Amino acid sequence: MSEFDRNNVYGAYDEQAGLKAYITKVFTHMGIGLTITAAVAYLFYHSLVTRGTLARIVFFSDFAFFIQIGLLISQFILVISLNAAITRLSKGACNALFLTYAALSGVTFGVIPLAYGVGVVFQAFVFAAILFISCAVIGHVTNVDLTKYQGILLGGLFALIIASVVSIFIPALRNNLLIAYLGLFIFMIYTAFDIQRIKQFYYMTADGTDQRDKLAIYGALQLYLDFVNMFLYLLRILGRRRR
Repeated sequence: MSEFDRNNVYGAYDEQAGLKAYITKVFTHMGIGLTITAAVAYLFYHSLVTRGTLARIVFFSDFAFFIQIGLLISQFILVISLNAAITRLSKGACNALFLTYAALSGVTFGVIPLAYGVGVVFQAFVFAAILFISCAVIGHVTNVDLTKYQGILLGGLFALIIASVVSIFIPALRNNLLIAYLGLFIFMIYTAFDIQRIKQFYYMTADGTDQRDKLAIYGALQLYLDFVNMFLYLLRILGRRRR
């Protein structure tokens, strides 16, 4: 093997090793976020069951409605802030926003076991994990460039949001699982799509830079949202079937 060929092989190996380490970092951030969400959700679920202080403040106090609205608005603002200001924020600020969002999500998720039952929640989590991992692997190994279809995916997401809002006012749509299956499908595609975007983040940034690290946190947020939304739509499907 010539020196030129050897250098090419070593360079390709280093690049693949670097990409693998970067994807691992993204999934580590995501895993930490999900762990925080699960831990906070368990605390609030336990507090709801035992009528603890946290539950009394957030769900049963005179200001419960305003607290819950504030939580939802805060989550929305955190996601928008991280999406809009990723290039201007420091790495520490990006991480803090992501982890804060994960914790606030845990508060709202604390009521889910009461609504669906612990068994259904566990089933939805397992199925979501299987689908998420499968879609992530497909996104990583496929030769199809899914990033070309960003506009179509965004259009599907907006259609899903509009349908979800309309279903609030139309009972027939509210009880229809079509929206849940559509939402599940869209976020399965988004999972594969986001894996490819994360690979793009790696290739378009220099090693050891804050920009690459911040995009790793941003990518973790996107995958976190994909997984959580798949989980929520599976809850609707499984919960509806149980009834």
